[in-house]
Amino acid sequence: MKKESALKEAFEAELFPILKKRLELALVLAIFLVPSFSWVDYFFYPEHFNRFLIYRLITSGLALVLFLLSRKSSDISSIRNIAFSGYYLVGFCIILMIKDVNGFGTPYYAGLLLLFIGFLTFLPFDPKIHLVHTSMLYILYLATALYSGKGSLTRLFLVNNIFLLSSLGVLLVGVHFNYKKRFEEFDARKRLEEAEKKLREYADRLEDSVQETESKYATVVNNAREGIIVVKDLKVIFWNPEAERLFSCQGGFFEKRDFLELFPEDRRKLMEKTCRDTVESGTICTLDTLEIACTDREAMWIEVMAIPVKWQSEAAALFFIKDITAKRILERELIQAQKMEAVGTLASGVAHDLNNIFQIIAGYVQMGLEIAERDSRMKYFLGQMEKTVERASLVTRQLLVFSRKKEARREVIDVNKQIVSLSRLLQRVIPKMINIDLRLSANAGSISADPIQLEQVLMNLALNARDAMSEGGELVISTSRISRDPQLLPALDPENQAEGRDEFVCIQICDNGTGMAPEVRERIFDPFFTTKEEGRGTGLGLAIVYGIVKAHGGWITCESEPGKGTIFSVFFPACQEDEAIVEKMPESAGQPAVSSDVILLVDDEEQIRDIGKSMLEKAGLRVILASSGEEALEFFRKEEGKISLVLLDLNMPGIGGFRCLKKLKEMKPDIKVIICTGYLDEETISKIRQLDVEDFVHKPFRFSEILPVIRARLSE
Repeated sequence: MKKESALKEAFEAELFPILKKRLELALVLAIFLVPSFSWVDYFFYPEHFNRFLIYRLITSGLALVLFLLSRKSSDISSIRNIAFSGYYLVGFCIILMIKDVNGFGTPYYAGLLLLFIGFLTFLPFDPKIHLVHTSMLYILYLATALYSGKGSLTRLFLVNNIFLLSSLGVLLVGVHFNYKKRFEEFDARKRLEEAEKKLREYADRLEDSVQETESKYATVVNNAREGIIVVKDLKVIFWNPEAERLFSCQGGFFEKRDFLELFPEDRRKLMEKTCRDTVESGTICTLDTLEIACTDREAMWIEVMAIPVKWQSEAAALFFIKDITAKRILERELIQAQKMEAVGTLASGVAHDLNNIFQIIAGYVQMGLEIAERDSRMKYFLGQMEKTVERASLVTRQLLVFSRKKEARREVIDVNKQIVSLSRLLQRVIPKMINIDLRLSANAGSISADPIQLEQVLMNLALNARDAMSEGGELVISTSRISRDPQLLPALDPENQAEGRDEFVCIQICDNGTGMAPEVRERIFDPFFTTKEEGRGTGLGLAIVYGIVKAHGGWITCESEPGKGTIFSVFFPACQEDEAIVEKMPESAGQPAVSSDVILLVDDEEQIRDIGKSMLEKAGLRVILASSGEEALEFFRKEEGKISLVLLDLNMPGIGGFRCLKKLKEMKPDIKVIICTGYLDEETISKIRQLDVEDFVHKPFRFSEILPVIRARLSE
């Protein structure tokens, strides 16, 4: 857009001398023609002759002033303003005379037409400007004629206007095409000048290089990042090393070689035409993003520029060929990343809605468990429902981890138990022709990790192993505990060996599938790199695995050979014995809070509010319910002195939870707040903590988990 605007400014600047001369000529004509046509007044309207003569003389005098101003003008803007002023000056003069003679049948429309013709043909403005100003003056003329006319419209008036409009239409179309042609010629000339400038610059550089020593010339050409080929009569007569690399051939291959043989058959006609056009017309030809197939590797994308040159006094074409395959791949990767970002956004929204639903189910289940008879079948069924909700909530947590909307939640995890639990899921997604063998060491121990992210690591590695054994095989998952020892940990990153940990838990996923070549193995952790066919992989699986393991202070290595299978070894810092035995014990239920403590529960889900009110009141707390941030603020203004604590959801319609929280803090900075939400991203958590709020409870939750947090805050 900026380039087009700059081009248009340059075009107008080039038109400036022409515009100035034509404007001065038009003003001179106005100075003499306007008063000279007073004979028309005398012949047709002698009774108005004196007054019309005054109009004409004033107009002529002002045109003279504008002429003098135009002589001193030196920029396009002032010339344009003077042109518009003169145009409207003469137009107003004619319209005033039309008004005075009740202009239905007046011949003065011919003067207006003459003005339009002069304005449109003399002054080379943008057609849009012509259209606007011509329309404005015509509408003013038409309004004046209709307002001052008497009786019904006359045939002469209609005929005059039809003729006037037809003439204006033809003139505007002619002006449009004339202006367009001028602009296109200017644009083409500028492009040609730029091309010629580049050609001259290149020719100058080439001439300078010729004057230098042969060694410097060879250095420039041989180290160029573009393939350089000179073609004469469709034969290659010169090439550089980059051209050899691009076409995967040795120098002798080019010797007197047919240039078209370098390209696949479907591109030869295009390259032949480019070569002939360059030589015969003497112009620069460019081909952007041209794809060519290669027999020994993947398709290559190139940019080609052909420049006419003289080679040994004969016409030839100098080709610059640039490999832009990496750029094209990057563009595709960017598109893929945008798709993945969109999927992540969708995942976070789905997870948020599901967490609210799971919270409602979990709340009713908890209430049902409290009233169900001990050891009854109903209590068993409700317990199974509660476990199912927990499993479903794990799925939403996986969605949130994928969409990067949830912080990693570290827990002390028994690695063997986690793998045994995961193996049940693997048996459903891995074909029966693949045998799953667990070889778990009894002393593997525990690690501090997010269980969902650990499951994601193991699942990705296991599914990759499945894909490598399309005809069946054996998947072995083993664990062991090892000490920091260079002989035991030869492949670990030296920078990460000083983490303060002396022991590590090693998880190995082994398969006897197809294996990988060394060049593939070196790139497996690169984002978007995949060996699967299009549509079967994103190239993000192992990149995510690598990121999760590094984020947990661990390392991952890969051993593989074609036809001999693959071994992925994942190392996590092991928990010490005192860390591993620490488990979160449920806090004592304690005594119900005193009735003076009032909880403001804010959530847009009616069922969550009902469940929360029932459970909290059963615990001895008084509860006020609000369905939105606006309603919560209204209650808080009325009951500020009574409300002890606020349970606040963030994802609500209206002002939402975060703005509600800010206003609550403005009204009462020391108000106690616990955030209850389906998901939180790191940026939002940081903003909330800046408001002195540290308590976050993720949905779905048990009320037995949140009650100790509430009582701890109320007891402060």
